[in-house]
Amino acid sequence: MPDATRAAIVRALGDLWANGCPVPAPEHQERLADVGVRRWRSVARRHRGRRLSMDQRIQDLVRGLVAAFEPDRALVGPLVRDYECVARVIAGVMTSTDPPGTVADGR
Repeated sequence: MPDATRAAIVRALGDLWANGCPVPAPEHQERLADVGVRRWRSVARRHRGRRLSMDQRIQDLVRGLVAAFEPDRALVGPLVRDYECVARVIAGVMTSTDPPGTVADGR
């Protein structure tokens, strides 16, 4: 991942943390960025032959983040909304930095 993309995601996660979201704690921001970008860019491999809507891509990203950070997915409960906020921030950065026609937009 280019350093500029990673830095943009970490900055956005820092803003989310500063605004009260409990998921992107400073000690997790770098790993959230790494996991999020890897998941975002690998969507075509996991969903071969399907074009996902932006909402479906975000839900896929949420599943990946929860799997990477929560020991028991069944206990996440309402915290999943906070993971959705994190996923939307990552998706926003990714869609603004990846060129059109790349794997990031499902092509």
